[in-house]
Amino acid sequence: MTDTPLTLVKAWTAARKRLEAAGIDTPVIDARILLLAAAEIDRAVLIGDPHRVLSPEAQARFDAYVARREAREPAAHIVGKKGFWTLDLISDRRGLVPRPETEVIVDIILKAHAVDVPNRILDLGVGSGAILLALLAERPSWTGVGVDQSEEALELARENAALHGLSARLDLRQGDWHHGIDERFDIVVSNPPYIPSDVIETLQEEVRLHDPRLALDGGSDGLDPYRTLFEALPGLLKPEGLFAFEFGIDQANVIMAMAQAVPELTNLRVIKDLSNIDRVIMGTRL
Repeated sequence: MTDTPLTLVKAWTAARKRLEAAGIDTPVIDARILLLAAAEIDRAVLIGDPHRVLSPEAQARFDAYVARREAREPAAHIVGKKGFWTLDLISDRRGLVPRPETEVIVDIILKAHAVDVPNRILDLGVGSGAILLALLAERPSWTGVGVDQSEEALELARENAALHGLSARLDLRQGDWHHGIDERFDIVVSNPPYIPSDVIETLQEEVRLHDPRLALDGGSDGLDPYRTLFEALPGLLKPEGLFAFEFGIDQANVIMAMAQAVPELTNLRVIKDLSNIDRVIMGTRL
């Protein structure tokens, strides 16, 4: 940036070049996100009035934001929010930054329950609340329970629920996966940690340094949470109840084998994300 007042389009271009030089994977998108936040405008203004001049205050904010992104802080943490499904969610170090690929779970659950009749959802490892809140926002008659080991993550989920007026239909509990849950649900979802422990130090700095390790570390082979989840699942789902779990790249075969080893589970399918990567396993209980 410079001390000369910048137009929106020039500021965006300059930031893109800085982020490209820093090796950021998505420089165009991140520069736009940071600019909209710094200038306190929406995307329509950027498109419709690209030659609007940034105020000195907005320039200073934008320069600081870009510097933080150059240092590998996630854009979602810098601006304090992340879009997921139809919701803008508060995003900070207390929870995993919501990923677009996780929206696959929301999509398949909503398609499977296209009619809004009362359903009860359990989200194990609820984190920021992204999956559960997206579902509750789409289905006004649904209620849910979200469980997480991290009280910080639960507090983030509470703030996100309050932000979108969903607190009354949501019960958030601190706990170790299913332990202490004494009811059965129509739907069980989870995006558990699935990164092998010794791989975490090789991840991008945005993930390794800013996402909670508890939300990343799946044990020595990345599969520890699934062993717990599949063992517990028959006792958590109602008959004909639906489950959907996210998993990592190249884990589809072993995850499917785990599911197939549970006699009560049927209609098992692996669903790809928008990048054509196997991402979610779904199925029902007999």
